[in-house]
Amino acid sequence: MEFVIENHIREFGKTRSRGQYSDATIKNYISSIRSLHRMVNGKEAMFDDLDWARDHENVFKVVAQKENVQTRRNLVNGLIVSLQTLGFKHDTIKPYEDLRDQYNSQYVQAGHLTPKQTTILTAVKKEHILKFLSDESLDTGLSTDLTRFSCWCILSLHTAYPFRNELGTMRFVRRVLYDKMSEQQKKVNNWVILDKGFGAMTFALTNYKTQKTYGIKEIAVEPKYTRYLLKMTQLRDIKLTDIHNVPVFVTKDGSPFNKNKVSKYLSEYTMKGLGHPISTTLLAKMFGTCCADPLNPTPAELNQMSKEADIRGHSLATKIQVYGAV
Repeated sequence: MEFVIENHIREFGKTRSRGQYSDATIKNYISSIRSLHRMVNGKEAMFDDLDWARDHENVFKVVAQKENVQTRRNLVNGLIVSLQTLGFKHDTIKPYEDLRDQYNSQYVQAGHLTPKQTTILTAVKKEHILKFLSDESLDTGLSTDLTRFSCWCILSLHTAYPFRNELGTMRFVRRVLYDKMSEQQKKVNNWVILDKGFGAMTFALTNYKTQKTYGIKEIAVEPKYTRYLLKMTQLRDIKLTDIHNVPVFVTKDGSPFNKNKVSKYLSEYTMKGLGHPISTTLLAKMFGTCCADPLNPTPAELNQMSKEADIRGHSLATKIQVYGAV
């Protein structure tokens, strides 16, 4: 059934005014509808139709079991898209559209924060994170554990760059080789480009959530963080003159990070050091620029917020509404 739904979503996307869905979006929809099916029918039930979605009352009750409003919204949205693309009638779909709109409203009213995020932001301030990073840098054991050092670097970078989890897919490449890549080759990963002389580096965001809208981005790496990234190569005895398509962040056994590992290891690292798991989304909120007077932003504030929005790959309006500093 999942395969059927995916094919229908792709066909539906061809006629969509906003263009075809991205592979990542389709993957999320399929994951949501699979999860909802299991919640409604049980993990062992065959997934061969969506007729169970006609029982609105039951589905509403099941979705409401999830505490996180954003999770509820995603489950319902995946169901809506699946029902639309499979040709279900409006009277089946409309109640779910109303429920999604309700969840969207709740999400906005809560300041785009889940209860768990609110708890963490109350307990952990950015000053705590900066002190933790400083204390860690003085610990001689930091550089003996590549998982720990990778997490320290990632956390440090997120105090300056509001990425999502793209650092998990970053790979080192020399500028001369990066410039020879085709656009398709560039989009396989994200990159840390070693510019001429290796004294400067550039982040190249080529594979991220809104890449189709905002295109490939190159962001200069500040000298302070260039040193951290160079340390990653030194700890692994990597010669810069030979470097090409080498994972930037790795675990202590040498396996490369990915987006999921950023979530896993960063949560574990901050839980151990700060008492709470800190996500990249929360870091973007904590270290983002906000207006001293939201009704009268200064040109400098708007300029900095625009830069942060550009790095994260969304509009300035989204930056202000969702990722305003807390």
